[in-house]
Amino acid sequence: MQRTTSTNGLLSPLKDFQSETEVDFKKYDQIVKTKDKIFDEICREIHVQKHQEIRSVFLNKRNVPKESICLWLENVCSLLEQFCIPTLYGAMANCDEQNRKVIKSQKTIIDLQAEVIKKSDLELASVKSTVKEELKSVQTTVQSEMKSYSSVLSKTCSAALSQRKLQSAVKLAAAKEDRSRNVVIYGVKEEVGETLHDKSLKILRDIGERPMVRECCRIGQKRGDKPRPVKLCFSDSDIANQVLRKARLLRMKEGYSSVYICPDRTVEERKAYRKLLEELKTLREAEPDKVFTIRNGKVVRISEDSRSAPGVDS
Repeated sequence: MQRTTSTNGLLSPLKDFQSETEVDFKKYDQIVKTKDKIFDEICREIHVQKHQEIRSVFLNKRNVPKESICLWLENVCSLLEQFCIPTLYGAMANCDEQNRKVIKSQKTIIDLQAEVIKKSDLELASVKSTVKEELKSVQTTVQSEMKSYSSVLSKTCSAALSQRKLQSAVKLAAAKEDRSRNVVIYGVKEEVGETLHDKSLKILRDIGERPMVRECCRIGQKRGDKPRPVKLCFSDSDIANQVLRKARLLRMKEGYSSVYICPDRTVEERKAYRKLLEELKTLREAEPDKVFTIRNGKVVRISEDSRSAPGVDS
C-alpha cells in the first residue's frame, strides 16, 4: 500500500519526482534537503542541536507529543519508500548498465589486440622468410665471388707480392710519411758559422707562423756560391701543410725575391717539378699577357681574380 505525504508539506517539493526511478542529481539533492527539514523539526522539538544527537530517550519524553512522533515517522517512511528506495534501485541499474558497457568495451579491445597480434605474427613470419631467402642468396653469391677471387689471387699473388717488392713498397710508404712532415727552403744565403735555426724561424715568422722546428739542416753538396737548400722537420704533416699554404706570402716580403718554400720531394719528384718549371717559363715568355701557374702537378692558366687564391704552387 502506497503511503501519502503528510499535511505539513515536508515532502511536497518531491512530488515532481514521484514517478521517476532513474538517477537524477537534482532529485538526490531534494531528497537530502527534505530529510534535513524533517530532522531539523525533530531537533527543535526535543531541544538538541545536531541530527546525530536524536535519540529515543529524547523522543520518549512527555513534552514530545505523540502526534508529532507519528507525523515524523510517517514522513520518514514515505521518504524512504517513495523516493530513496526507487532512487537506489535506479542507481544500481545504472551501475549495472555501465558495467555491461565496460565489459563490452574491454572485450572489443581484447579482440582487437588479438587481431593485431595475429596480423603482426603473420607479417613477421613473412619478413623472416624473405630475409632468410635474401641472406641465402647473398651468401651463395659471396661464396662464389670469394672462390673466384681466391683463384685469381692465388695465381698472381706470388708474382705481385714478392718479398723484395713488399719491402720496397713499405720503405716507399714510410719515406713518404716522413717527408710529409718536412718542408725545404731554397735561396737562403749560406754563411760560415751561421745560426741556421734562427734564420729559419725568422722566415717562418715573416709569413705568420711560429711552429716548433724539430730539426733544421742544409741538404746536398756545396757547389760554388749557390746556397744549399734548408730542410725543416716538424712534428706532423699538418704543420708542414700550414707552412706551405702561406709560402706564397714570401713574394710580398722585401728581401725574399729568390727565397721560396717547397714540399720535401724525392729525386723523381724534383725532376718532374723542374720539367713543370721549364714548361711554365716557356708559356710565360710566349704569352706574357696571360697568367700561368703550377697547380696539382700541371701548368694551368688562371684568371686575374684568382691570382692570390690559395693552392697556387708557383
